[in-house]
Amino acid sequence: MSTKEGDIFITKLERDFYGAFKVIKKGKSFFDEMDGDLLMIAVLNYIEKEKPEISDDRLNEVLCCDRFFSSNEHCINFFTDNPKYNRLNEYEYLGNKPMTDFEKEIEFKLGDGRSGEKGGFPLSGVIEPHIGNNAFLEWRWNNEKEEFQKEVEIQNEKSRIAREEYRKRSMKPKKMLEDSLFWEVVNKIDWTKEEDEDEDEDRMNFAIEFLSKKKVSEIKQFQENLSYKLYQLDTKEHAKNIGEDSYKEDDSYFSADNFLYVRCCVIANGKGYFKSVLKSPKEMPKDGDFEPLLYIAEKAYEKRMNRELEYETGCDYETFSNTKGWE
Repeated sequence: MSTKEGDIFITKLERDFYGAFKVIKKGKSFFDEMDGDLLMIAVLNYIEKEKPEISDDRLNEVLCCDRFFSSNEHCINFFTDNPKYNRLNEYEYLGNKPMTDFEKEIEFKLGDGRSGEKGGFPLSGVIEPHIGNNAFLEWRWNNEKEEFQKEVEIQNEKSRIAREEYRKRSMKPKKMLEDSLFWEVVNKIDWTKEEDEDEDEDRMNFAIEFLSKKKVSEIKQFQENLSYKLYQLDTKEHAKNIGEDSYKEDDSYFSADNFLYVRCCVIANGKGYFKSVLKSPKEMPKDGDFEPLLYIAEKAYEKRMNRELEYETGCDYETFSNTKGWE
């Protein structure tokens, strides 16, 4: 069938609810490479255990979402009019209703970056089987808010853990600062300062000043190199050899942060010591740490650019990130 503005289709939602969506605009595609026109489709404010009747007044209302980070956002998306992709033939056609004044006033406009921002609406392309499910989610928000929020939190945490595990398995350093220059920066640490925790940050001043005069790309590459070296030292054997707070194969408390700072101490003591410890974990420093090394690139970048460094390294230096090292 040829799709027209005003056409309404029925969609099956979760828990045997029914919903509906409507073609409210049809127009030329924003992209030359896309075959056919675009349809602007709105999810309607209908959710019941029975299929809607064309006379139902709720079919005159575009669903407005208020759950989570949404606030008075109308559920409208762009889809292709090409029947090869839009799957409209899989939905039950209910009928055609005249456009409401609100629907007539909606501008046929794509959102910035295809995200729906800056006054436009997002491009979804293909109509998926779950179209209209926003009505069910909005119903849950209004009727089962606490349970719904808890489920989403649990799912988000599972997704976060899964993403983190995947990242750890696939870690690979990006472009790193040339090793000779990396160690030149580290060698600027001023060890003439007294051995006092309050003096540790002062010891970094020369190194930060030196690095801040390098290119922005080199500051980031320094951070990449540092992260990779800390990642290399992140192994069970190295953790077993840091003195009183060493990792033990039992339920004893082990500080992941402390082990990170101990690894910093290894690198802060220079190339020769790092290579030696990397090869022989028993040479790890006992009861020593040097946390300020972590922030050298951040402070150098801030000194040069007068804003915070936003950069994600290829390898994570946090303890337990080197999964192979902890097998």
